[in-house]
Amino acid sequence: MLNFNRLKRSRSQKLQLKLTIQFALFFILVSGFIYFYFTNKFEGQINEKYTYKADVFINFFIQNPQVFSEKKFTDPEILQQLLFLNGAVYLVVEGSNGDYLDALNLEAAEKNLYILTQDQGKGISQDEKVYRVSLPVNADSLSGKIYVGFLSGDDAQELFKNNLLTALFSLTILMAGIVFTYFLSSISFRPLSKIIKALDSANITSGTTSGRGKNKDELGIIEDRVKLVLTELDKSTSEVESLNKKLHDVFKDKIAELNFEINQRKKAEISLQKSEEQFRTVFQNAPIGIVIISTDGKILSVNKSFCDTIGFDREEIIGVPIKYLFEKNDLEGFSDSSFSASNTPVADINTEKKLLKKEGREINVIVKSVSVQDETGKVKHYVMQVLDISEMTKVQSELVDALGKAEESDRLKSAFLAQMSHEIRTPLNVILTSIPLLADEISEKDEELKIILDSVKSAGRRLQRTIDMILSMSSVQSGNYKATFEQFDLVGDLKKMTNEFKSLSEDKGLKLKFTHSKEQVNITADRYTVNQVFQNLINNAIKYTLKGYVEVYIKDLVDDKVKVEIRDSGIGMSQEYLQKMFVPFSQEDVGHKREFEGNGLGLALVKKYIELNRADINVESEKNIGSVFTVTFHNNINFTEAEFSEKRQNKYR
Repeated sequence: MLNFNRLKRSRSQKLQLKLTIQFALFFILVSGFIYFYFTNKFEGQINEKYTYKADVFINFFIQNPQVFSEKKFTDPEILQQLLFLNGAVYLVVEGSNGDYLDALNLEAAEKNLYILTQDQGKGISQDEKVYRVSLPVNADSLSGKIYVGFLSGDDAQELFKNNLLTALFSLTILMAGIVFTYFLSSISFRPLSKIIKALDSANITSGTTSGRGKNKDELGIIEDRVKLVLTELDKSTSEVESLNKKLHDVFKDKIAELNFEINQRKKAEISLQKSEEQFRTVFQNAPIGIVIISTDGKILSVNKSFCDTIGFDREEIIGVPIKYLFEKNDLEGFSDSSFSASNTPVADINTEKKLLKKEGREINVIVKSVSVQDETGKVKHYVMQVLDISEMTKVQSELVDALGKAEESDRLKSAFLAQMSHEIRTPLNVILTSIPLLADEISEKDEELKIILDSVKSAGRRLQRTIDMILSMSSVQSGNYKATFEQFDLVGDLKKMTNEFKSLSEDKGLKLKFTHSKEQVNITADRYTVNQVFQNLINNAIKYTLKGYVEVYIKDLVDDKVKVEIRDSGIGMSQEYLQKMFVPFSQEDVGHKREFEGNGLGLALVKKYIELNRADINVESEKNIGSVFTVTFHNNINFTEAEFSEKRQNKYR
């Protein structure tokens, strides 16, 4: 009997433990569902946020296909700026077959394991500083996938905090459910234990008196009734569960649709807010005046540039008819009669007008107005741009006057040079041709008169050289000189030229040398001006060298260049004078007591001739040591004569 009572207690405890475990498992499932549902929801919100930001890059590739061509970025600077504006760390582009194409900040992308975005779906990097997003892209110039990493900021901490709170909440529900189940089972099973004990006692009694399984007593009938109720309850439960499942599916679909609508609305609101902010920024910071005008011609809003243009504060002109700001209220389409017809849009304006400033002064402006319409075609307002061109008009007028004066000055200069050339050269030619005749008539013994004639001859030639240089400089600067480009042997011309200077160098006791790397070096240039360049340079080298040597050296370089050097051991030049040696009429030795003659035009003319022949000139000099003039010709530069003449004239203008 004692063992039988123990068996009854054991059966009751097992049933209580079984129900307790079942309820505990139920609460574990509920807690797990709560935890995974809300954590996934939080992660989904953050992922949606960064996915929306990543859509900016896809839209940029679609709208600007030229930034990605030939499987690489063509304009990484604008993409770097786009990364900065959207708080992104890197951008990696992958082709449709999974191969790497190009990237911005690839080192940062690899550091944050950007490829795990596709393989394992991990959004936040291991150090929780970067949120990784991977999106497919299908543009004209790009088809594949992009990986973008954004600075997560406080989102990672916020996600961790939310997950932790959700875990604590789920754990709290689980513990509370287990405790509640335990106490509920303890309280509920007390009467149930009594019923089971009574039923067991009745079964025992029945089994001992009348035999088990023969006739059902009251408890058997109750058992049958209980089984029948349980069967009906199971059927009802199945029906309820079926209905609950259907309702759950319906509610799930409705909630998904509602979430989608909410997300779309949020995206539209964010996009609208960004567009409004961008328009406000552009409107307020535009460099030209912008006015928003109502459909009845009154000012609704203005930006700072327009207020600066007219001198009024913003509050002073809001609500004022726009036509009042123009001279004689002259603004096409914005008179009272223009708005008499209902919903008749004013035609777009693009014209030049006079605007009245606050102090009453008139300024010239360019006015451009367009109408803004809604989806039904009804005019909402007008946008007018006003550009102040007063200074531009003034400058144009001054430029016209200056051009007239310059043309008159150029005409007077040309007339002056032509007149002076005739008036000076005519008597000078008579003097120079008469000197040999006078020299023949003078006796050999009259040395003093011969010296006077030689001085007159030297001065005449000096004056003639000065006039020739002035006229040559004027011809080059005005673009009147017509260059003739041809191929010729530079070695032959320089050899002939150095032979002509032999007597002059020997008279001064100088050694004149001519050295060349090849027997023939051809260049394509204007032969006359090239010879003038080297005549001036060799003549200057001999003039400013008191003792020592003057050397002319030609070298044919391998990169299609020809270099000519004129070296001397003369008086040299200071570093200060080297900066202005090619300026017309400049000389290092100035004043009436200067040692060497010259008008300061030789090197200036050399520089012009060098430019005319597309060559380069370089000068190295040291005082009392000597100078080296280096001229480099580029044979690989090819213009037609007409093209080069036009370029040279534009330069001198």
